[in-house]
Amino acid sequence: MAYSLLRFLSASELAGALEAIGADPRSLPFFENRRETTILFIPHLDIRAANIVKQEMLSLGGDAAVSRHAVDCSEPFSGAILFGTRKQLAQFTDKISSMKWWGLPETAEAVRSSLANLTAKRSIRTVKLPSGNSLTFGKRTLLMGIVNLTDDSFYAASRTSDNAEAALERATLLYEEGADIIDLGAESTRPGSTGVEEAEEVSRMSKAVKMIRAALPDMPLSIDTTRDSVARAALDEGADIINDISGLTREPNIARAAAGFKAMYVLMHMRGTPETMGGMCSYDDLLQDISDFFADGVERAEASGLSRASIILDPGIGFAKNYNQNLFILRNLNAFDTFGLPTLIGASRKSTVGAATNSKSPDDRLEGTLAVTSLCAWHGVDIVRVHDAAANKKVIMMTEAIKEASHE
Repeated sequence: MAYSLLRFLSASELAGALEAIGADPRSLPFFENRRETTILFIPHLDIRAANIVKQEMLSLGGDAAVSRHAVDCSEPFSGAILFGTRKQLAQFTDKISSMKWWGLPETAEAVRSSLANLTAKRSIRTVKLPSGNSLTFGKRTLLMGIVNLTDDSFYAASRTSDNAEAALERATLLYEEGADIIDLGAESTRPGSTGVEEAEEVSRMSKAVKMIRAALPDMPLSIDTTRDSVARAALDEGADIINDISGLTREPNIARAAAGFKAMYVLMHMRGTPETMGGMCSYDDLLQDISDFFADGVERAEASGLSRASIILDPGIGFAKNYNQNLFILRNLNAFDTFGLPTLIGASRKSTVGAATNSKSPDDRLEGTLAVTSLCAWHGVDIVRVHDAAANKKVIMMTEAIKEASHE
């Protein structure tokens, strides 16, 4: 008799399998805890603490990988990779929190916070927007459609130049094709671009937002800008989300603008500017460096009055990352779930897709983009930012259908 390997994507799927074999339904909480192993990375521990972390995880039936120098303490610090069920990790935090030395209570609190955030990330929640609309996270991947109010964005089909009527036409098409959010940009951020004058960006954005908001009152509108003045002008005209590719590194007051309007704010990771970022792709640890950037950015955004629940994280595909780094982020889409915040991925028709699919022109990169969208939907990414709404919508629908399939 052949056996099969099972993977349960949700508690309800596991419950169905237990029912099928006649198991007591009261056993669900016990098996749900074992449905998956959680792996957490701790970047910096006192070497003596690392030794204790290893032993305590082993005592609970889990494990931890630490530096080989934890045995003789010949090095001062170590990273650690924890392997365990949620229950084991919770018990671990309870044990080490009472050990008042070598930073162990702080480690316990950080692990406890990560576990709580992972739970929050997987829950369904609805966020009210300034326009009166709302977005629901945790239920399915949302589609953000791109409208570029420029004549030099890297994908020609998304360009509407400084033409509010053309922007409305494209926004309406994206709306009809199933986009959940419209993202408007009035300044190109393609690699090497030099930007536009502030007054010009304000003018472009204000006119387009005003016209689109009047025509599409139930469509959430996102504004791709790094400037506080542009954000405020767009929010005045009915925008809902500020998509800041600089991650508060250009004009930090932009978070205060979002907070004042109770708008959502996208904190994206990048280095330098679109003109200089191509030479800033060196990292000690890519995922950890991005996580540290997010931690600092979230703290500063909250200090500006922005509610944590209003923040969306974007690791910045193509922004100060090379080809392999972009792919590595896509391989690790759940790396930032420990923040408990919605995540956004914008890879549509970018050069990484072109390199992977041998497609030199952005016009030929739809299929590669659709593969990324399916991957994102499978891993529960909250928003994908794309140029082509209809095709990506169908990919999301198909992927979600597979995730929700039952054996009946």
